[in-house]
Formats: sequence, C-alpha cells, structure tokens
Amino acid sequence: MKTIAEMIPEYESNLDALRSRRLELLELRKYEPHFEVRHQLTERIVAINKIIASSAAALEVMRRYGK
Repeated sequence: MKTIAEMIPEYESNLDALRSRRLELLELRKYEPHFEVRHQLTERIVAINKIIASSAAALEVMRRYGK
C-alpha cells in the first residue's frame, strides 16, 4: 500500500495528462464544422473539467495531509 506522499506524483502526472487532453479537445472543437461533433467534444471537455477539479482538490488535501 502506498503512502499519501507516494501517491502525490501520480496525481500530478494524471492531472498533467488530463489537462493536455483537454487542450487537444479544445483545439479539435475549434475547427470542427459539425455541430453534433462540437457538442460531443464539449461534453467531454466538461467531464474532464470536473475530473480535473476534483483531482486538483484531492491533490491539495493530500499535500496538506502529507506535511
């Protein structure tokens, strides 16, 4: 079982990957001509935003707990 301190780098790495994916989706949406596809991309972006927000909040708690 990992300690909180050992989990922090994984959370940071996962957040970086999510943020990168969000940027990719934003770029795809910018140039997508079809409304339906833009809408699907927007739904994915919203979902990723929620995951990023909750993961970032958890990471902050982990950092405080690890001190």
